[in-house]
Amino acid sequence: MKTADPIQTSDRVLVIGGGVGGIRTALDLAEARKNVILIDKANAIGGLMTLLDRTFPTNNCDLCTLSPTLSESSRNQYIQLMPLTQIVRLDGEPGNFTATLITSPRHIDMDRCTACGQCRKQFPECVDFSPGLDHRAPTCMRYPQATPQAFFIDMSRCADPRALVACCPAGAILADDPAREVKLRVASVVLAQGAAIFDPAGLDSFSYGRDPDVLTSLEYERILSASGPTQGRLVCPSDGRIPAKIAWIQCVGSRGLQKGAVSYCSGICCMFALKEAVVTKERFQDSIDTAVFYMDMRTFGKDYERYYDRSRTVSGVRFVRSRPHSVFRTPGRNQLSVTFADEETSALKEELFDLVVLSTGFRVTDDLRLTAECLGIELNSHGFAQTGGFDPVATSRSGVYVCGMFEGPKDIPETMIQASAAACRASAHVPASALVSGSDGEFIPERDVTEEAPRVGVFICDCGENIGGVIDIPELAAFAAKLPGVIIAEGVGHGCSRESMKHIEEAIVGHKLNRVVIGGCSPRTHETRFQDLLRRSGLNRYLVEIANLRDQDTWVHPDHPKEATAKARQLIWASVQSVKKARSLADNQLPINRDILVVGGGVAGMSASLRLADQGFKVFLAERHSILGGVANLVRRTLEGEDVQLFIQALIKKTLSHPNIQVIPNAFIVDHSGMPGMFKTGMQVGPQMFYRQITHGVTIMATGALPNRPDGYLLGRHAAVMTQLDADALLEDAAAQVSGWNNVVMIQCVGSRQPDNPNCSRICCQAAVKNALRILDIHPEARIFILYRDMRTYGFQEDYYQAARKRGVIFVRYESANSPEVREAGNQVQVAFTDPILGRRMEVTADALLLSTGFVSDDESGEDLAAIFKIPRTPDGYFLEDHIKLRPVDFSKPGFFMAGTAHSPRSIRESIAQAEASAARAQTLLSRDSINLGAAIARVDSKKCAACLVCVRACPFGVPFINADGYSEIDPSKCHGCGVCASECPAKAIQLMQFEDDQILAKLNGMLERMVA
Repeated sequence: MKTADPIQTSDRVLVIGGGVGGIRTALDLAEARKNVILIDKANAIGGLMTLLDRTFPTNNCDLCTLSPTLSESSRNQYIQLMPLTQIVRLDGEPGNFTATLITSPRHIDMDRCTACGQCRKQFPECVDFSPGLDHRAPTCMRYPQATPQAFFIDMSRCADPRALVACCPAGAILADDPAREVKLRVASVVLAQGAAIFDPAGLDSFSYGRDPDVLTSLEYERILSASGPTQGRLVCPSDGRIPAKIAWIQCVGSRGLQKGAVSYCSGICCMFALKEAVVTKERFQDSIDTAVFYMDMRTFGKDYERYYDRSRTVSGVRFVRSRPHSVFRTPGRNQLSVTFADEETSALKEELFDLVVLSTGFRVTDDLRLTAECLGIELNSHGFAQTGGFDPVATSRSGVYVCGMFEGPKDIPETMIQASAAACRASAHVPASALVSGSDGEFIPERDVTEEAPRVGVFICDCGENIGGVIDIPELAAFAAKLPGVIIAEGVGHGCSRESMKHIEEAIVGHKLNRVVIGGCSPRTHETRFQDLLRRSGLNRYLVEIANLRDQDTWVHPDHPKEATAKARQLIWASVQSVKKARSLADNQLPINRDILVVGGGVAGMSASLRLADQGFKVFLAERHSILGGVANLVRRTLEGEDVQLFIQALIKKTLSHPNIQVIPNAFIVDHSGMPGMFKTGMQVGPQMFYRQITHGVTIMATGALPNRPDGYLLGRHAAVMTQLDADALLEDAAAQVSGWNNVVMIQCVGSRQPDNPNCSRICCQAAVKNALRILDIHPEARIFILYRDMRTYGFQEDYYQAARKRGVIFVRYESANSPEVREAGNQVQVAFTDPILGRRMEVTADALLLSTGFVSDDESGEDLAAIFKIPRTPDGYFLEDHIKLRPVDFSKPGFFMAGTAHSPRSIRESIAQAEASAARAQTLLSRDSINLGAAIARVDSKKCAACLVCVRACPFGVPFINADGYSEIDPSKCHGCGVCASECPAKAIQLMQFEDDQILAKLNGMLERMVA
């Protein structure tokens, strides 16, 4: 083993784990101009998400959304990527840690390896790979865009090393490649190692490992994936037949009932199964039957309840509330038998299926426990990293932070939120002097192509089944090659992969191309990547056109491949015509104002403000009420028993006394203008409502939500009826009154999961369990009934749910169509409901009726702020993020971020994590000296302008004005590039750069002309 000398600087952050959480942490730190070392024990980064086919609730392709992120992480100048590397020791203290790392030999020179596959073909036994369903698949690359794009040789399995070395045409195989030990000085550490999937082979009753048609959910995902062993064809592994019936069985290995199961809920299994069932129905429609066996359907995320409703009413997925007893194959049958108890009759039933999918949860591996021991951090009772109730990403060791699955089971958006939060916390230990200034990358000089005739290159992505599964890529490339001005046209597989982008760069240089058309995914997600590709090739970034073959063609017409191919030809033709008219444009650069406006003074707003203020930023915290704290002022205890008021008062005190935070109480936002980095926001403040305007670079929306108080169940009309929030205070302040409650009834989903508020309020189930346990602490003999539709105590909350059941709390399920009924009974109330187990109508005379009412969006305030800031909202009034999975705190409008219950219902702990995430995302913008506004701004031809004022009246942002020379002028720093003025100008004196008239007309000609090529 080779030992390298330690790097004698501690101006970097060590991120351990290359899944989506680690990548997001590394990118946030890099965008904030802080150096990062990203290590992973695997030979390629990407983690679990790279094995998925689609993500819920949008059913988007994972590789399409993730691959640009992987590519960015691999080429970012601030990120040093170290695959096949593990940490074995961490010494020192925050700001000055010494990490001892060991990198296993890859036996590959990655600068030379082209991933051509010759070593795989000639020596498959020596090439390491990650096996999926097909254990014969000789490839180490788990997905087409593997980063780094290189093989991994296991020399211990090679009988003839010389022949193996000689087979590589690039000379990339290193027979003598030793392991390396290196000691690095780092300022802080982020753990993002994820968790492992439960192996159900030890469960005798489900036949997993013995019957090939019993799969885990991840294995089924690989079957659906275009990059999987069957290239996306749905077949039974046993005999290759197409299944007609598929069953999903939930909670396999979770919620503590089976052998080897854990007590906690893994959080995402319900949505995972729903997504797989819905995608299966979308592909096969009525020809396939999908059934989900479940105990509680835990669709508690943003818009997840709507997804659940659509899966039943639109997709036709069948739901069976039962936990199957066994899965077995009767000799002579080609189907699997699933036995389960019927919910209504409790009788044992049997149903036959072609495939059975086991929804397996997550757990901590021995490797993760060993890492925790090396780092000296504490683990909780389940083996996950221990964090504080109000400090969700900080471990027990100062300077070491955690995000994602290693902190606890969670979905991708929560992982991304924690990843950004961990970046925020870790960056605080990097000295300010270590920040790197200047440009984000050095590009070669830009080639002047003004006088050159168009030389267009057309590169068409197949994107697996997303594009290539519908249209004929070779035929489309052959068509494009015949178009005037096209020098080269070809398919490039996954165009956003590192290998394909390198190939396109080489083609641009080799063929002296001066225009490029990419036929692939949406420009909204991929345009920036290909613009950077052009700049690396020496071309202006605006000489590229993207034909959106995925969103505008193959996703729209998946069942009409012939017509979709014809439409693809028109889209390519139109793009070629347009790009031939493209011009080299210059980006507009403006200085950045590093001050921040935080709107909302609750827990999220204060937490974001403090994290930013601690790093030297000036923060304006605008709160419309006279006091800080928001809804948290009404909460006394968390489910874990922590004192909320003690925390919130300390937070308020710290916020008010911080020298970098200016709190503006009684503030009402009334106007807003400007661009990211140069915003102006006006507000009326104080009792006299004086007008005040502040300038700032970014805005964080932390306006919160409102406790719901729906009309019904005698709420507000009977003293015995109250919300869980009311009861929370009563339990703390009037324990003597609670001790007189002999019978207590709680009703869940009051005001939630119904037409006027269709989503789950997320916190209600834990609030009910919390208050039930507190009532029993005060009055152990109390009888408590919790009437529920689905108990959604996700993650480690499940332990408290089980504790409530053990202490005698009675849980009774009800259907929304048969809700409980409540009527007055003197000082008490009479609650009637149907017990599905007994099959009888029951009545309980309750001393207290506690309604779990959850949250609703602050519609009045949210609507006004959305109109003023011009930011989007969801149909139920919460703010709409840019990407539900990968950018959960960013708005689609640059310079705006969100945190807390303004995003969706969530707990205090989750709101704090999102606040810290928004602070990290804000730093990525504020770390620069200037901001790039792009080239899409309106310009006026003074010779044509008649000063008619049409543009002045038409502009929704009030930007154009008549200058002293008598013609219209548009300030580039204020122009939003909407194009309204250009479309309205009667003299055609205004052009919107990047969308000039001749480009638009050329595209229309290409779209509408009859094909002759």
